[in-house]
Amino acid sequence: MFTTSTLAQLAIAFTGFVSTVSAFDASSNKNVALYWGQASAGSQESLATYCESDAADIMILSFMTAFPGTNGVPSLNFAGACSDTFSSGLLKCDKIAADIQTCQGLGKKVMLSLGGASGAYGFSSDSEAEEFAGTLWDLFGEGSADERPFGDSVIDGFDFDIENNEDTGYAALATKLREYFAKGSKSYYLSAAPQCVYPDASVGDAMAKAEFDFAFIQFYNNYCSIGGSFNWDTWTDYAQNTSPNKDIKLYLGLPGFTSAAGSGYVDIDTIKSTLDTIGSDSNFGGVMLWDASQGFKNTVNGEPFAEAIKDALNGLSGSDTTTAATTSSSSSSSSSSSSTSLTTSSTNTQATSSAVASSAVTTSVASSIAPVVSSSDASPVVSSSAVAPVVSSTAETSTSSSVDAGQTDVATSSSSSVVPPQAPSSATTTVSISQAQSTSTVAIEHTTETDLIPSTHGAAVSDVATSGAPATSETTSAAPVASPVSSSFDEVTSNTFTAASSSTLQTVIISSSSTTSTTSSPSTPVSTGCGSLSGSDLVSCLNAQYAAGQFAGSPDTCTHGEMACSAEGQFAICNWGSWVVQTCAAGTTCYASLADNGADAFVSCNFENNSKMMHKRGTEHGHHDHNA
Repeated sequence: MFTTSTLAQLAIAFTGFVSTVSAFDASSNKNVALYWGQASAGSQESLATYCESDAADIMILSFMTAFPGTNGVPSLNFAGACSDTFSSGLLKCDKIAADIQTCQGLGKKVMLSLGGASGAYGFSSDSEAEEFAGTLWDLFGEGSADERPFGDSVIDGFDFDIENNEDTGYAALATKLREYFAKGSKSYYLSAAPQCVYPDASVGDAMAKAEFDFAFIQFYNNYCSIGGSFNWDTWTDYAQNTSPNKDIKLYLGLPGFTSAAGSGYVDIDTIKSTLDTIGSDSNFGGVMLWDASQGFKNTVNGEPFAEAIKDALNGLSGSDTTTAATTSSSSSSSSSSSSTSLTTSSTNTQATSSAVASSAVTTSVASSIAPVVSSSDASPVVSSSAVAPVVSSTAETSTSSSVDAGQTDVATSSSSSVVPPQAPSSATTTVSISQAQSTSTVAIEHTTETDLIPSTHGAAVSDVATSGAPATSETTSAAPVASPVSSSFDEVTSNTFTAASSSTLQTVIISSSSTTSTTSSPSTPVSTGCGSLSGSDLVSCLNAQYAAGQFAGSPDTCTHGEMACSAEGQFAICNWGSWVVQTCAAGTTCYASLADNGADAFVSCNFENNSKMMHKRGTEHGHHDHNA
């Protein structure tokens, strides 16, 4: 009999014999990286289906939400795409395993993302992180283990989407993984997904000390987005002067649609203009989208947004991918059927980046990476990619209103259109709570850590929806409770709830009518006074409320999933009725600021010296403010 390790090596060899494919070129400036697994658009195609598109070069499985894990068993969550488990509780994903080999046979790279906006993960020391590197190699690489989530399939590397402001061990983890990679039979890659704010509070240390091949920078849910104070030059300076790998490829991280993030979504013309400016940089690698479901359901002039971006990249000068000929025809057959699936998906969406109107859509899980924000009638939703290990429950939401594909788990009766969750660089976080029986999942968006408060929200933040949080997937039919988070979370069992900081999806958009606010006087308790306000009045009211120590209305009670700031400037999230606070990165503090639309407010950790400026200009700040 073959050992698991032998089968894994055979799988690696087999991937070279599948149809005619475009060989992956890590040095290219035309690559598209897609996060997959959290179905932020409300539903998603199989991994293999997206791989059959020319618009996909790197697929990033999201996420491993808890590690090192209980008894050495980490937790994975891929929404409704995998629910079987081994006796240990580790996910057993046979379909994803087969799809990984299909993707690799098509010349795509498949990576596994660790972390997410909220999750029970982190290390107490470098030695613990180094030991965990061996676990990752055995479970997903060319090592051996009795239980492997993807069987004999071997992934192509790991992505660090760390968003809890804890940086211990990640440089050591990356360095140790490199040692294992050197023993492997193929090329492996390491990537990080920092927020555009530099340096990132969670992975900044690792990125300065260890070699990473790619940086999927989240230019959304922050003031350093394309539409704000775009700080690409700050990151090129990092690549050339700080990164141990001077050839690191920087990816422009964007939301796949308006509902994919609270802010940061831009149209294809703006993207083309930006690419014309940065595409010739030697460290430019391509575009990252949060996520695949959003990037393909959103259509631009009749074609999926992701493919429109790929077309724009192909128009750049630079390295081109090469084609490798192989012999099998089975792949082209599945490619045909898959292509039909994608076409059907895009047909359901309105042209020119419009949301898909869904009627009685079954949402397996809301997205977990990119923050989702609803700007009108729906309650604010926060979508995060990482969640504490929890059972991810699937909620059926039958909203006949025009709900964006990425926010189907907000089961309110309102028919407002929700801004699609952004790819890992947007600043809006939508929290939609979907509680099934005793299993409730909270989803926090995967990329930027900012809370966006829409001025038009009509519902208060309550439970957490199940859209992208890591956990074993458990389908339930409980009706989702309208709440401000639109992604799924695993059930948090302790006060070590890790909320994403300013790096990826932790942004919450609060609308004027959805948040419990307070009076503008910081000397007296603030109650529910901000809900009817908008614009600068909303921002002032919220900050007065925070300064008074009233959080989102009360320091003693809160609705699960709510986000706010403490009087001390800490980022706060409600964990089953109690506020859990997290200290912001050095030099930053938590406060509300004006959103790009001039009506809503962002709640996030941001640079202290930008506080007054942000109140006046929303998220538009100079990228130089990111420098230490």
